[in-house]
Amino acid sequence: MVYIMSISAIIMAAGLSKRMNGNKLTMKIKGKCIYEFIFETINKCKDFFEEVIVVANEDIILKKALEFGYTAIKNENSHFGQSESIKLGIRNSLNVGGFMFFTADQPFISEETIKELIRTFEKNPNNIVVPCYNGMNGSPVIFPENFKNQLLELQGDTGGRIIIRDNWNKTIIVHIYSNDEDIDIDTIEDYIKVCIQEGD
Repeated sequence: MVYIMSISAIIMAAGLSKRMNGNKLTMKIKGKCIYEFIFETINKCKDFFEEVIVVANEDIILKKALEFGYTAIKNENSHFGQSESIKLGIRNSLNVGGFMFFTADQPFISEETIKELIRTFEKNPNNIVVPCYNGMNGSPVIFPENFKNQLLELQGDTGGRIIIRDNWNKTIIVHIYSNDEDIDIDTIEDYIKVCIQEGD
């Protein structure tokens, strides 16, 4: 299938890991840093993106992004919340039809899910596309270009949720049935649970 919509993949990897002792993204599962999982999965889908942008505050993550051939953007203001990464990603993106936002602490997103979300967006290029994992909305979310200004006006750590809430009539839900794709690692307990699940 040929994908005709131009989309920027924006990986947000600048969280402060307030509920962890240290940067959770550099913690390892099966010998691999948590952020590397989404880097590798997106790399399998890179032909479907106009570009891949990584927004991070750790030099080791930015260096790895460059090794993948991604655009690496340093977030010096990550303490202001997730909105700073969203805005940095957009401001450093090309002129595209949509922005697909990934969180680097969600390691098990599949290549198939990414493609399904893109297919849905191509059929509905003026709508926000949100995955719903077993009844719970999650990420990655695709925002069309016509929401660019609203995204650039975001403040704090709310992310794009407020835009989705205020534009529910312009939002399309894609149901994903999976046991692990919705897992994000926010706490030590989450990390231990995933390590046990993965046999670490």
